[in-house]
Amino acid sequence: MAKKKEKKAEVKIVTPEEDQKKLEESLDLVELVKEKEEGTFDENVEKERANIFAIYKKARVQNNIIMVITVVVMIASLIFMTQFPTWGPIVGGVLIGAAFIFLVVHYILTKNLFPNTTKKYIKYFIKTVDDYVFDIKGASEQKLYAEKRYALSDTLGDKVYKDVIDCASRNIVSFKYQNKDVEVGELALYKQGAKKLQKAVLFVGKYMSLKNDMHFEDRYIVTIKGETETDLPNDIEDLVVLSEQNKFVIYGKEGAKFEKDLGKELIENLKSVECTGALVNVNIVFWAEHTAVYLSYDDSIVAIPFDKKINKDSYVQLKKNITELLEILVK
Repeated sequence: MAKKKEKKAEVKIVTPEEDQKKLEESLDLVELVKEKEEGTFDENVEKERANIFAIYKKARVQNNIIMVITVVVMIASLIFMTQFPTWGPIVGGVLIGAAFIFLVVHYILTKNLFPNTTKKYIKYFIKTVDDYVFDIKGASEQKLYAEKRYALSDTLGDKVYKDVIDCASRNIVSFKYQNKDVEVGELALYKQGAKKLQKAVLFVGKYMSLKNDMHFEDRYIVTIKGETETDLPNDIEDLVVLSEQNKFVIYGKEGAKFEKDLGKELIENLKSVECTGALVNVNIVFWAEHTAVYLSYDDSIVAIPFDKKINKDSYVQLKKNITELLEILVK
């Protein structure tokens, strides 16, 4: 009996370029800054926001009208069925059946209308705002990864916050600043709340990570406090306060030479950063070859506007904050 010829497995060589392309497609990569709409970012966003809010109000009015009609039909059906025993039950049944079919058809036709419109608006909002915020002098290759998300492991290693049980993220942008890789994304960290199924916020705002050229043992945390002291670091049991001036605090290992390790110029420049307006608090952790910045913002930045207009001043400030910190941290 003749042996069957074995078919050799084909080995497909995937180049780094092809592998990167597949990754970018899976994360829904969007190139920023290159193609921008006419008009200011806040004007363009407001047009879209007004449109979607008008759709939402119209849908709400329609639903209220349908609810009233349904109640009227149900009451009429009950009257027919109780007052006219011969033909009332038939008419009442027909009315109830017609109302039920109408509700089902209405649900099928409209169930995806608002969710899909909302998703489209959120995507447009993020892209439009990012085009403005990350159009920074010295920055290049700005890319938005719409589907990328941070994992807990991405931030726990920073040792700024502890007792973290969950995280949420979106709008992660990578770019080069003076040829150094930088990544900025929206991040929320949660700890266990007072109740079993309740989560409490540890941090919410912008998270920025980049490499540095420093070399020392362990870490330093620089905290710049605002008027409301919130989102402060809580993973500092192994650290001491090395320096504190007004609302500017440096944490590190006892006896650590922070001025030598971080540099006097860097420290003095960071003291010029102010937490005002939408910026609530800043925590910066320095490790050898790694810097992470936690910028706590209020709702004008962390919430996407639907029923209210976009706060232009907050996003102007956001761009200023990111630009200022990049100029200080990247040398």
